[in-house]
Amino acid sequence: MEVASMLAAEPFTDEPRCVCPVIAEFMRTYNDEVDDVRRQDLFAYASLVVNTRRDHISERRRANMCLDWWLAGSAPQRMRLRRILWMLPPSSAVRDIEIAHRAARWAAASPARHADALRLIEALAGAKPTQIEVAEATPAEPVPA
Repeated sequence: MEVASMLAAEPFTDEPRCVCPVIAEFMRTYNDEVDDVRRQDLFAYASLVVNTRRDHISERRRANMCLDWWLAGSAPQRMRLRRILWMLPPSSAVRDIEIAHRAARWAAASPARHADALRLIEALAGAKPTQIEVAEATPAEPVPA
């Protein structure tokens, strides 16, 4: 997040005003929990999240994206946790930040989740898939002769 603050010409901080608090919490926690190899990949995402701060509705939508992503990859017992988190007041920003924090910790616990965590950051920022990912996902069309 410090890199994002510098890119946005804000004071050096890990809580830049230009980044959605949900995205910032996910990235801060993930950065703190992963090894140095995975941490290096996060530099490329700093510019992607600049100017993502919007309104509380956007923060709630992003928190729900984190929650859905986290629970989809978790054991069925996590559904009970979802109900507990949903019991917090709907306007509670604390709920949204806590969800992002827990999702990031879960993602960081396994190197196998790294690529998915990066894709989640892209989705949270509203980014389109990169050309490389699109090329890998769809077979090349034959060139007409």
